[in-house]
Order: sequence, then structure tokens, then C-alpha cells
Amino acid sequence: MDKPNTLIAFAVTSVLAAGTAAADNAAGVDTSGWECESCPFQTDYEAEAEIGVLYVDEDSAKYGEYNGLDQKGAYADVNANGGSRNESGTYYRYDMRDLGLDTREAEFVFGKEGMVEATLSYDELPHRIWDTTVTPYQRSGKDTLVLPSGWIPAGSTGGMTALAGSLSNVDIGTDRTTIGAGLDYLFGSNLKLFADFSRQEIEGRKLGSANFLFSSLQLPEPVDAAHDQIEIGATYRWKSGFTRLAWYGSIYDNALTGMTFDNPYVPIASDTVQGRKALAPDNKAQTYSLDGNFLLPWWQGVVSYRLAEGTMDQDESFLPFSTSAGLSATAMLPRSNLAGDVSTSHYRATLSLKPHPRIRARVGYRYDERDDGTRPFTSAFVDDDSLPAPAATSLRYGYERTLYDGFGEVKVLDWLYLGLGGEFDEIDRSNQASKQTQEEGSYVQVRMRPWSSIELSGRYGQSHIDAGDYVVTPGLPPENPLLRKFNQTNRDRDYSEVRVGWSPWKLSIALEGTYAFDAYRLSPLGLRSGRDYRYAGTVSWPVSEKTSVYLSGSYQNIATEQAGEEVFPSTANLWLVTHEDEFTTAGGGIVWNDVAGKVDVTLDYTYAKSRGLVDTVASPQSSAGAFPKLETELNSLRLSASYDVNERLRVGAGWTWEDYDSSDWQIAGVGPSTLPNVLSMSPDPYQYSVNVVGVSFSYRFGKSSAAEE
Repeated sequence: MDKPNTLIAFAVTSVLAAGTAAADNAAGVDTSGWECESCPFQTDYEAEAEIGVLYVDEDSAKYGEYNGLDQKGAYADVNANGGSRNESGTYYRYDMRDLGLDTREAEFVFGKEGMVEATLSYDELPHRIWDTTVTPYQRSGKDTLVLPSGWIPAGSTGGMTALAGSLSNVDIGTDRTTIGAGLDYLFGSNLKLFADFSRQEIEGRKLGSANFLFSSLQLPEPVDAAHDQIEIGATYRWKSGFTRLAWYGSIYDNALTGMTFDNPYVPIASDTVQGRKALAPDNKAQTYSLDGNFLLPWWQGVVSYRLAEGTMDQDESFLPFSTSAGLSATAMLPRSNLAGDVSTSHYRATLSLKPHPRIRARVGYRYDERDDGTRPFTSAFVDDDSLPAPAATSLRYGYERTLYDGFGEVKVLDWLYLGLGGEFDEIDRSNQASKQTQEEGSYVQVRMRPWSSIELSGRYGQSHIDAGDYVVTPGLPPENPLLRKFNQTNRDRDYSEVRVGWSPWKLSIALEGTYAFDAYRLSPLGLRSGRDYRYAGTVSWPVSEKTSVYLSGSYQNIATEQAGEEVFPSTANLWLVTHEDEFTTAGGGIVWNDVAGKVDVTLDYTYAKSRGLVDTVASPQSSAGAFPKLETELNSLRLSASYDVNERLRVGAGWTWEDYDSSDWQIAGVGPSTLPNVLSMSPDPYQYSVNVVGVSFSYRFGKSSAAEE
């Protein structure tokens, strides 16, 4: 709870209680034995502990992706929370969850009301990605992957005679651990000083890739990094607003500057028996910010603002020029490290006004700048530790963005509101395809409430991007001027949305629909059009004070068209490709409380399906046909029940069934040697059917709440 608000609530409660007591005593009523039955302040010690067990009947990395329930077997389910507060305002509380799982977390808070509060936190988060992957590589040290001693290199995977016997299972995933600490200190009811710190450590493996010219491979790339974040600042509140001044710092420390791996193929350069790739470099960032808002003395005006200046630095040492001694002898590194230096600026302000009871308006301004001050350099390059490549000059990319937006609404009738809005967005870029783009957009909005049970709103708008001339960057090979990046070329957009809220009888119905169409009329090649529409609805029904039911569903369709050419620079023989993605969701559930006075039951069902189709036309005269469909389907059913044995002891039970099926032609059936020039780790499309059952016992300690008494 926010400290000033707590102080205000305490003061108001005290004044009201004192006034009521004085009036009652004046009437001769004895209040000495009265107790507060609705005070929000906890006194004495109260706690709740829960212990239980979960059982999972199938191994599945996908099901346990973020919950840690990825392996068949039993898991402990342990939770606890509690705290105490005394009459002097000193308090503490704790909350510990999932102590027996890989998602365990805990938070401890202690302080003195209106003066100081300190927080300590800890949490773990697993990310299980693949449990079907295999590799011939073994880890040697923290940053080196080696092949078995009997490995025989070959020009293709089919010739790797030691491959089948060298494969071993390796799971892909990471574990993240975060510890945090925070301190808030109040000077009176206006000024608060704060400091927050967190350290995040990530370890594990991810599915990495590398190549030796035209031959590729997948690798269990090691992950071992830490990220420290700290924020220090002050917030000052007064009657008509607040302001907040803060400094934020970020330090990313990767224990692995690079990864070295054996070459499974016959090397193109005779001494390229290993490859090497750089990993995410150590870096630092900091931001100074000032933000807040304040009330104006007229037209119910409110001004909100944010000013921020930041820097980013990166001075990680470059890796050696090449693993090949012969190639390294032909060139030298331009300098020892990048000495990266980027500065950022962000300014934002919004003014909201209500000059008349029937009129409200809002205008906004935003400015962003990214200035890359890194000193450029020119260097020779090596293609995949295999062949020398021409020298190239590093380029610095930056931009300035200015955005104006506004909206106004008029109450025409008691049930009818009309609104009009728009924006202007200008971006100036350096060393990119378009030096400048300008986007202008406007929309009209209608809100209606013709009857108390019905509310409707709708919006229709258009926007247009006007891109500058195609820019040829010195030092880089010329690009096809007919092929433009989708965000740096002319684009026309039409969009609309409709929302309906209806509350007949006890029902509550919400419906919505959105539509958008993008046309890239000056892009003969590349992305030419895009369309997106979505429908969604929810129905809820409070059958009684103890029972409620809900249903929900949605459908979304996204389609795009792209074009390419067979012979540059002619567009006589275009090839076309269309992408279409569909997403369907549905769900429902029931909550039934106080069954027979002591049982609570919850039932939820979720269905989700997606479909992706890629269709190609090689030329106007011939069709290349469609790729196989990409599909996923999810069914999830959750049932839980709890029984209050008494006012302190509760017994709970639950069952979850989840079935997931996917088809992905990009990886289905692709084993380590299926493709001659790709040594694959053979991840399989996700498929599982998992049941999880559990039982738990929770007990409340300390003084019972007033509501229970």
C-alpha cells in the first residue's frame, strides 16, 4: 500500500472514530467494550501455511515450459504467508510460494508505518524448451564444444560415419534466478526516497547455430550470464501533483565472451578444424529521468511529463581474427574492442483539458533520439573461418523521432459522444534505406449509451506513411531500389473497431471486432499488402450469489502478400507468396462456492487452435504450390475443489488435463543427417497429453479475522 494513502486513510479513520465516539458518549452509550469489525489494519500475528503434493503422468518440456512440471513424477507443493503489525505501526509480512517447485519465490517486507519499508525477494523461473534434441557435441570447459575422439569429418552429414554412434540426448532450456532488495523512506507525507536492486542470473543451454560457408550445424549453445539493475530516486507529492527523479543503472555480465566448437565437416581452409562465434557482450546502461504530473487551476487540466537521458557502453574485447592461423596471418583486428557509445533521449508531455462539461480534449508530444557515437572502423573479414572476405566499414545507425497526437470529444446528447483524433509522426534516420518517413493519421470515434443496458463504441481511421527517396549508402553494395523495408516505404492503412456491451437481465455480454488493411502501393517487390481482422466475445452470468458461469471466444485472421523477381532488374517474371494465419480460441467455466456450506468448486476449459499456410506462385504462368500447413491445437481442462474442515483448516484437491498437438514441416522428420549440409539437433514438433493431480492442506494461524468471528 502506498504510504501517503495509508496515512490519509489512518487519519480519516481516526477522525471519524473520534467523532462517532464523542457523539455516542454524549448520548450516554458505553463504548469501552466495542471492537472494530471492519478495520483494515492487521494486529497480532496471522499466517497461513499450505502443504501438498502434485503428480505429473508424462514428461513434457512444452507443458513444463514455465511451471517446472516437465518430468513425470511427484512434486511437493508448499506455500506460506503471514505477518504481524503492532500498535506502534511496526510490521512485517512474508509470502512464499511453490517452495517445492522450480518456480519457487519468496518476498519479505518489514518496516514502520509512515516511515520506512524494506523488501527482500527471491524467485526462480525455468524455461524448458526442448527435451527431444540430440547432439554429438560434448562440453569441454565452459565455452568449448568438442566432437568424440573417433570423429571422421566428411563433406556432408551422410558421410559422417561416427555420427549415429556419437549422439546423446541433451535438453535445451534455461534457469533464471533473481534476488532483489528495496528500501523506501518517508520524510513526512510528501517526500519519499527509494532504492531498488535486483540481480538476475541465467544458466543453461539454448539452440544455437553456426556454419562453415555453405555447411551448417545446430549446437547446444551454453548460457551463463548475470544482469544487475539498480534504481535510486525520490518522489515528492503535493496537493495538485507529484514529481519523481530517478537514476537507473544496468550491468550485463556474460561469463562467456565466445564459443569455440569443432568442425564436423571437411574444412575448406586446411587448418580450420574449429569454429568460433561471439556471444552477447558485456555492456552497461544508465538513465536519468524526471517524470510526474500536476493539476492546472483551470479547465480541470492535467499535465503529465517524462524527461529521460541515457547512455549505453560496450567495450568487450574482440575475439581473435580467425581460428585459422593462415587466415589470421593475412589481416589484423582494427582495434582491441568496439568502444561502443550510444546516447538516448526521451521527452514526453501530455495535456488533458475539460473546458466545458460536454467537451474534453487531450494533446501530446513525444521526442526520441538515438545517437550512436561509436568511432567507425574499417576491417577485413573472414567468411565463417573458411575464406577471406573484402574489407568493410562499420556503420553507425541513429534516428530522431517526433510525434504529435491529439484527441477531442463532445457530448452531443446525454447518450451520444462524438470524437476526433489524429497524429503526426516524423522519423529522421542515418545510414538507412530511407532518410526520412512521415506518417499522418486521423480517426473518428462514436460512443453511445441509448439505454442503460447497452453501450456501443466505434472507431474508423486512416493513416499514410510518406517515405523519402531511396538512399544509397557509401561503402555498401547497392540494394534493389524496388525492394523497400516495410517500415521505410509508402504505406496506406485503413482500420476500424467496434465494441458492444449489453447487460440484459443478469447477463453481461461484451463483443468486439477489429479490422486493418495495409497497402504498400509503391513497393513492386517485398511486402505488398497486409490484412488483419479479429472478432471476440465474452458472456458472464452470475447465477446466484454463490455461482457464476462464463463463456468466451475469439477468431483472428492475418494475411500478407509478398513479391520477388527472378531476374534483376526486370519485374516481368515475378514470384508471389502469400501468408495466412488463423487463431481460434474458446473457453468457459463455472465457479460454485459454499456448496453445502463448506465446499468451493471451480471448473475451467480452454481451447486454442492456430493454422498457418504459405502459398507460392513461381511466376504468373506456373504455381509452385502451397507448403504443408503449420498447425497447433490445445485443449486444457482444470478442476479444483476445496473443503473447509473448520475456520482454520482447509483441504484442497485439483486435476488438470492438457493436450497439445502441433505439426511443423520445418522440423518434423529432420534428423541429424536428413539434410546433407545441416547437422541438426533434431527437435520434434511439440506433442503431449499430460494429467496433473494434486491434494493440499492449508492451515491458518493466529487471531481469526473479524469476518470469521
